[in-house]
Amino acid sequence: MNEKQAQKVFEKYNPAEAVIRCPNGRAPVRKMLDTYARVAMNLYGVISRAELVEIFNRQNTEQTSIAEVFTLLLPIALKRKWYCFYKEYIVHYFLIDDFDEAEYWIRKQGDKPRYIPEKEDFLKFWNQHYECQSQYSFWNKIFDFAREEWPNNNKIYQFFGELKGLPAIRTDVRDAAGILDAFGLVLRNEKRAQTFFNLLAEAHNNTRLWINKGYTPLELHEIMKGLRAKNDPPEIVMQERKKIGLNDPCPCGSGKKYKKCCRLVVESETAQLSRSECTLFYETWYGLLGFINAQRKVIPAIIKPIYPNPIGDAPMYVLREILWENPKWIDDYLRVAILPSEKVELLKSWRAHHKKGTFFVVDYKPDYAVILGSNAQKEDRVFGVKGISRSLADAMQRELPIMLETVLLPFGDKIIYDSYMASKPIGFAEGAKRAFGEMYANALEHGVITSLE
Repeated sequence: MNEKQAQKVFEKYNPAEAVIRCPNGRAPVRKMLDTYARVAMNLYGVISRAELVEIFNRQNTEQTSIAEVFTLLLPIALKRKWYCFYKEYIVHYFLIDDFDEAEYWIRKQGDKPRYIPEKEDFLKFWNQHYECQSQYSFWNKIFDFAREEWPNNNKIYQFFGELKGLPAIRTDVRDAAGILDAFGLVLRNEKRAQTFFNLLAEAHNNTRLWINKGYTPLELHEIMKGLRAKNDPPEIVMQERKKIGLNDPCPCGSGKKYKKCCRLVVESETAQLSRSECTLFYETWYGLLGFINAQRKVIPAIIKPIYPNPIGDAPMYVLREILWENPKWIDDYLRVAILPSEKVELLKSWRAHHKKGTFFVVDYKPDYAVILGSNAQKEDRVFGVKGISRSLADAMQRELPIMLETVLLPFGDKIIYDSYMASKPIGFAEGAKRAFGEMYANALEHGVITSLE
């Protein structure tokens, strides 16, 4: 991209005619937003406006929005050009002369997790030369090496400055050979050359890089290694769908043939959400988990609110556990997300009325699975729970009663669950089954609860 093309792109996304006066009372917010944008440029090189808003709102009482970021920062971008807007991103001034480079960094960063320290440490990166003590010590070893290798050579200061900037714009330490040549610096022997490149590799691996969204290569390696360990699937959740012959005994243990029992529930498709309801649930659910992942960096990918979702069940389960350890995540998400009203109301109902605990599936009806649980007073109650994409009769395929742990959620005037059920591999003897039957009958006197709101 030549200079003229770059200027056209800059003017397209940073139009001078869009500048307006700072809204009354928002000057302090603009000042802080500018600081956050500067920090993001130093740490990441590029960042989406949405992610900048998430970080800002997470760390500050005063809140902002994607639209306000553009309104408040556009005049600063035009005046100082420390950063500018490009598509839905904010990009570093290094990239203003060639937006193809911006595309390169966006592509290279991809779905990696983002390094976001606590506010006090985050704001230290406002200084483009700031580095933590460990990073400083690794680079200082190289400077000491240079002074020893080329004593009384004033070129080493400029050489060191360019060398230190190398990881931010390149991913291969071998590019350092070109910098050595440019300054006419020659390593005295092969052993010294090996020492130099070893020191450089060590410093590179401990340097916060744009390409890693602020993580050092070693940090990102440990995150990926830990994630692989976390994602060894826990013994979750829903069981595999098994092929059952129409004349086979029904897996629920009723003694009837499958075609005369649970097959009728499966075929009716009334014990589960409709297709549109299923899509609404998962888009809302994945949006929430994606927000948590953006904050906690559990999965090195961006979880998009789409159904079906390419991210597997095991990593999603880790995020689900984080959510229910602290349901306040829903409040945080609602503060920053721009969502249609039906998703907002759904999330609010989950926050207010979710029910986490141990339950027992005791029967299947055409409209829901019958689940035995307890109310706030620890009294036995019966809940009518619908499946999401398929009925629980089709999902579980085990002899009743089934003991499981899950989180029941309201879905309008229905009850569903949060897409995960950890069933316990426990069989019940006849005496226990009779006891469940009595509990079920007694609880049924209060009716079947089909709404949590």
